[in-house]
Amino acid sequence: MSFWRSCLCPLLLSVFLTGIHAETVDGLRLEFLGNVDRKEERLSLLRWGPYIRIDQPSDLFSLIYNVERQSFLGLEHLDAHFWSFDWPTIHAHAQANRENGWRLRSNPFQEDPTLVPFVPSTPPASPRANVFYDLARYSWVRAPGKESRWIGHAETGQEAEIIAGRSPEDHRLLFIATAQQLKTLSQIFRFLLGREAWPEPALAIWLSLPADAGIPQEISWRENNGDKGQLRLMAQQWNEPPKDLFTAPKDYQEESLEELEGFLH
Repeated sequence: MSFWRSCLCPLLLSVFLTGIHAETVDGLRLEFLGNVDRKEERLSLLRWGPYIRIDQPSDLFSLIYNVERQSFLGLEHLDAHFWSFDWPTIHAHAQANRENGWRLRSNPFQEDPTLVPFVPSTPPASPRANVFYDLARYSWVRAPGKESRWIGHAETGQEAEIIAGRSPEDHRLLFIATAQQLKTLSQIFRFLLGREAWPEPALAIWLSLPADAGIPQEISWRENNGDKGQLRLMAQQWNEPPKDLFTAPKDYQEESLEELEGFLH
């Protein structure tokens, strides 16, 4: 009896701890090395609770997003300044103020609202007229061999390749949920400021991965115009990052964004 007890106790403890782990994973820190538009740069993606943080060291810039409030906090490290805004406020002003030439076609608190020209006789909308839009969707085939390599093709002509790594299911689910929210914040950010928060082709690949592909360790893609890109996962931590990384440093000064003036006045 003592023999079976000695065997079962560690096993039950392991199962119990695994269950706790699966329920409490609520943070991540992923470090990437990217090569996009022939430019090599490092990127960091952090998650803690409702917050997502993106670090772009080469641009001395960090972006913090609250997925519940849809609020943005930008940290300009070069001159120690920060700025902030929230998407619901931009929505409300765009809906109420016709001088900016837009009206909201959908509920401002839906997941994917779009902006359309207010006056029917206005010229055709620019590529930034739609806030949210679909990304390329890939169909995947697993390549033969020991390595977990997948080849993807999109109906719109893009090509992609991933090398995946095995990962716990709770890690994969948190990764995919973060990628979905990253798509939303990236498209809002591009629409309002004309800047890229995260490489869009990488998001398209992440959001169309088969469930059994795990978490990609390396992805590469080729666009219709021949442009190529690559993103490699260099380091990963699956715990909550320090909370002070999701607020502006105390010695940073606040500044306003000229790009938002047309939406707020």
